[in-house]
Amino acid sequence: MRLLFASAALLALAACAVTPAPDRVRLSAQELSVRFQDGSTCTADIQAAPTGQLRGCAQPLDYAVDIQHPSYAQGTIVEPYFEPYATITLTRPTDGRRWLWRTPEDRPDGKRSTRHLPR
Repeated sequence: MRLLFASAALLALAACAVTPAPDRVRLSAQELSVRFQDGSTCTADIQAAPTGQLRGCAQPLDYAVDIQHPSYAQGTIVEPYFEPYATITLTRPTDGRRWLWRTPEDRPDGKRSTRHLPR
């Protein structure tokens, strides 16, 4: 019985190791796009549902998007280049692992990755 339990635990651990973790997120007013460490990408229509499960993923991944402020460029031609101010939570239901992002994403030098339009 112990051998069976140990084998099951090792298999679960191995499955987690090969499941790629989210690497980057991209957010617009309409869509959340998540890129994984293996290069694959999954998307979600956040206008239709701000929470749910990402489409096109090899492994299930739940998402929740909480937009605190829309992009300052919303409704303009340059809107696709500006992310809304949001908190994105990704959860892998198979093991409960969670990832948290805030957009716009900070750059390594501490500055924001997108330009902010003056108020």
